[in-house]
Amino acid sequence: MAVASGIYLTWITGAIIISISLMPFFKPDYAKIRISSFIDMFRRYWAHMIVVFSVYLWKDLLDQLDRIIMANTQLDMTPYIYAIEGDIVWWIQDSLNNSLLSFTLTHFYVMGFMAVTFSSFIYPIFFDDRYMADRVSLSMFWVYILAIPFYLFFNVRVTGNYIPEMETIAYDLTPEIHNWFIQIDPFTNGMPSLHIGLPFAIWLTMERWDSDERWLRYRRLLLLFIIITAFTILYLGIHWVSDIIGGIIVAMIAVEITAKTHKPIWQFADERLFSRRLARAIDDPKKWFSESWIITKKLFHPIQQPSSSQTKAFIASVLILTSGVLLWDATHQDFPIEGVNPTNSAGSEGWVVGVEEIDEGIEIKLWNVSTQKEAVIEGSNWTSPPKIELSNNNLILFDESNLDFFQLNNSSIEVFEPIFSLKDDYTLDRVSIIENNQGEPCLVIASNNTMKIINLLSNNLISSTNIQNLTAIEGSGQLFASAYNTINGPVINVTNPFNPGVEINILIENFSNDLNDEYLERLYEIPVDYKNSTIIDIEMEGSLVVVLVHVGPLNRLILVDALTGNQEMISNPLWPTESPSIEGNYIAFLQRPIYSPTLNLDPENFNRDVFIWNIEDNSGSIQITLDDLDQENPHVLDNGVTWIEIDENGDSELVIYSLEKTFEEYSSVVLQSAILMLIPLLLLLSHQVAIERRIRN
Repeated sequence: MAVASGIYLTWITGAIIISISLMPFFKPDYAKIRISSFIDMFRRYWAHMIVVFSVYLWKDLLDQLDRIIMANTQLDMTPYIYAIEGDIVWWIQDSLNNSLLSFTLTHFYVMGFMAVTFSSFIYPIFFDDRYMADRVSLSMFWVYILAIPFYLFFNVRVTGNYIPEMETIAYDLTPEIHNWFIQIDPFTNGMPSLHIGLPFAIWLTMERWDSDERWLRYRRLLLLFIIITAFTILYLGIHWVSDIIGGIIVAMIAVEITAKTHKPIWQFADERLFSRRLARAIDDPKKWFSESWIITKKLFHPIQQPSSSQTKAFIASVLILTSGVLLWDATHQDFPIEGVNPTNSAGSEGWVVGVEEIDEGIEIKLWNVSTQKEAVIEGSNWTSPPKIELSNNNLILFDESNLDFFQLNNSSIEVFEPIFSLKDDYTLDRVSIIENNQGEPCLVIASNNTMKIINLLSNNLISSTNIQNLTAIEGSGQLFASAYNTINGPVINVTNPFNPGVEINILIENFSNDLNDEYLERLYEIPVDYKNSTIIDIEMEGSLVVVLVHVGPLNRLILVDALTGNQEMISNPLWPTESPSIEGNYIAFLQRPIYSPTLNLDPENFNRDVFIWNIEDNSGSIQITLDDLDQENPHVLDNGVTWIEIDENGDSELVIYSLEKTFEEYSSVVLQSAILMLIPLLLLLSHQVAIERRIRN
């Protein structure tokens, strides 16, 4: 369940106060408002409350599943919605955007929805209108049930996170509101809009069954609320027009299901009958069991002579079970590498390296992800876990004074020996790998204010230069990036050491805003200082440079295109970030999701989770670990991500997460079996329906 925050408590308290204060205006004419009724309604309608409020128990779980499925399957329908609608919603926001309207509608969006949802359920049960309570509670329930498949398998992003010109006004109004929204909303549940679907279903239910018009005034309020909400969700950069249509359709279907199910459900779940049944069971258990057995036999009697109804139920069961298997596969794409408890790891392309401390010393193992084969890394006798640099089948292990270089070109080798080793009297601060014009690997070493470039195959020193204020280095192919502190802020220098004419200097921009900066200073008691910020890590892929910047209270992750100079912040500006990795189209990094911060907080109290960013998609980061475990050292592979997972006891495990293969072989078998089963079932159903209609006619 979502952790309550100050803004959430304000909204829910305001919604309750509004709902109660409006009771006299919308109550049926016959009804009286008594304090005792607030207490009595819990006794009279506890089953109705379970039905309605049960949705909040599994909402968080469904949101987590949605995030994982989105990361695994990339089921994103937003481009198709955008292709249909274009920039309609942006025109609305752009033409009317102002701070007062944004503030008002943001609070209306949340608190208004809470108030209407609360009122629509509470009013009928408070005034003991069981006829309407039965139908309203079920309509609300069925709306949520019908929305689940869409939220899991028909992901539609919010407009403000997809249309370049648009803002997510509601989500970013204040840092506190941002933190609350990002906790409860994966931002991919656009279709259908429940802000429309739920009140519309309630309005339609009352419109259909309010025969004496006792709820006429409330129905009119609901209709007005729906109209204002439709405008609000478009203006705030949350929903598409199609989402509104989807919400209306889901509501209409939910009301039809309610019409068919309210009688059998409430015959069984009527609170008035529960105590009576319980008393009879206690008074005469034998008779109660006998009657229950007779009722149970009646329930299964139709199966002996199945009709089209039973066949439909069986088809639905096959589809639900098949979906369940696929859902399990889509949400379980990571697997541990058995037999290793690493203290450090790295991954690149098809290789994963793990460093483990054992009784005999330091053991280094290498895994080929595609062949699932294991190899041993020989070399220096490490007394402590070495650092790892791995790129383009080139592996470097190093500590302050020792360095081993390996080439991983042959996947059949079981033991790798270093082809280059270095022992230095002075400290090896930073190490990276680049390539010369002939494609030969070259070593870049920063140590004691000196940067050297060495050809690893010939062991020739190519260059040696003095450096000042260097904070990070990284290479990719022939390009080399270095970070420096300047009086204007941190700078990235991108150059080709083998073509001196190629050199680019990029000053890292100031991202975020004053509200975020004030919020962080209040929280950490450390001001955000862009001019004195420091680049503490660089990762590189071609001309793309991922920069980890320490801005005072925390680190932020910036993606820089060295060719164009374009920059964008890809981490949450309010969350501590670390350990970036880039390869292909993906960036992996760690964030500590601090949803409910407090003053004087220690970020170490929050576990780190793995996030990925799809460079081509450019649709925001996706969280791929959602558990109580801590993660470290994420690295992007050819078709996956690897990281170290640490449990509550401090035990570590090396995990590989697939970004390619969503469904296992058994899932394919299940799909094939389901398809084959559906053919005779559909033939049987069509035959049964034809016979039943002939008999009726």
